[in-house]
Amino acid sequence: MASSKTKGKKDLSQQALQAETLFKDAMKAEGYRCTRERLTVLREIYESDSHLDADEIFVRLKKKGISISRATVYHTLDLLFKFHLVNKIDLGHKHTHYEKSFGVDNHLHIICEQCDRVVEVHSDELNEILERLCEKNGFMLGSFSLQVFAKCREETEHHHCSKSCKNDTRV
Repeated sequence: MASSKTKGKKDLSQQALQAETLFKDAMKAEGYRCTRERLTVLREIYESDSHLDADEIFVRLKKKGISISRATVYHTLDLLFKFHLVNKIDLGHKHTHYEKSFGVDNHLHIICEQCDRVVEVHSDELNEILERLCEKNGFMLGSFSLQVFAKCREETEHHHCSKSCKNDTRV
């Protein structure tokens, strides 16, 4: 019997393969060239469990010995966003972070204003509220990714946060 970690990795690679197929099809339909570099950027995002900015992606790929320019990373991220394969999110760092969106449930991010810890929260109640708000205003809810800025309870009570900085926690 496979462990949950192995199963999670298998699901992730399946999700990445499906996203890659959608990306290839969308690029072909829109007349974009499907390059190895573009596919590498997509894979880097889909194999990551964190929220990456363009420079982090660039540095990760360079460390892996992949020849790619910053411009290619930025242009590819724009294409991935255009084709609904990544979400752009603001984590309060004055630049955009990206996360995979294909095969990912709607969620919100709670970000500590002090230590930058990010917690992803999935909420059926929030989903229902947003569905009602959209319907009331003549829309049908698609995907969403929300950001809430707060202070860790520990920060508020003790004026310091012992949580490790910039680590994502998923709930």
